[in-house]
Amino acid sequence: MESQGGFPLIALCLAPVLAFGPMVLYAVFAWWFDRFEKEPLWLIAAAFLWGSVPTVLLSLCAQIPAAAVFQAALGQGAGSALSSILVAPFTEELFKGLFVFLLFLLYRREIDSLYDGFLYGSLVGFGFAATENVLYFLGAASKGGLAGMFGNFIARAIVFGLNHAAFTSLTGLGFAAARLSTSALVRLTAPILGLGGAMAFHALHNTVATLTEATQSPLVCLFWVPFDWIGALLIFAIALYGLTREQRWLRQYLREEVEAGVLPEALYRQTTSILGRIGTRWGALLRGDMTTFRRLGWIYALATELAFRKHQQAALGETRWEPEIQRLREALRQAVGPAGAG
Repeated sequence: MESQGGFPLIALCLAPVLAFGPMVLYAVFAWWFDRFEKEPLWLIAAAFLWGSVPTVLLSLCAQIPAAAVFQAALGQGAGSALSSILVAPFTEELFKGLFVFLLFLLYRREIDSLYDGFLYGSLVGFGFAATENVLYFLGAASKGGLAGMFGNFIARAIVFGLNHAAFTSLTGLGFAAARLSTSALVRLTAPILGLGGAMAFHALHNTVATLTEATQSPLVCLFWVPFDWIGALLIFAIALYGLTREQRWLRQYLREEVEAGVLPEALYRQTTSILGRIGTRWGALLRGDMTTFRRLGWIYALATELAFRKHQQAALGETRWEPEIQRLREALRQAVGPAGAG
């Protein structure tokens, strides 16, 4: 059955599912992987939605007239190619990065590590990719039917599914580095370098994609796929480094709470270990002990927040955290209780 747009009517139903399904799963995994301090769910949703709606609309408003100018000057083929290489990376990364910039200005306390910057940038990228893929899948269906749409799905959602997240995570890493540094030079240059890296990485990807489409050369494609995956894995490795730094902060600043009698040694070992947290808390869940499951989650959250605020006070000179540190310490003491959490 055909729709009036020239592609199978079923494609209208399948395209959003195929576009948003994988991106939501990728986003959930990125959020789940941050085992020490979960970011607020409303900010997680806001980052994804910013990428999927405002960024797409703003980018289209900028790209459509720019593409028309290039096509008028150079012809449709060359103009479209140049617009893809120069205009799309600049506008898309600029508007995606705007969310990270606003987060940095308004909710910088939520950026506690490099991984946080990576996470928020990735979420915006996943949201953008989801909406963009809807348009690409429908376009592929209009030319090649369902087979064309599924082929496009494999390429854009699986083979290159991490690209937009990888691009914008560089912007997030740049702002996170600025947030965590006491150097004026780093605070000034890191966001610029992060955004510039996102644009450059994006432009290089689009350049190779344009060459592949123009030449139909398998050699270009063989270069393209490993390059994208190596780049994405390298960025992920930087984010993992951010998580190891978080673990060091927990061990350093919570050791003081053990010595002060606020946190028992056994809970200290659990809180500072990813496997310890997962094994102990989910063990309680499997036993059906929801009380202990929720209590441990609250204790881990309080202890992590306390360690991060102590780090910000000590390493970044943010003395304004002292009242919050005292509040968190007392809340942790009460949550643990005199007998510990078990």
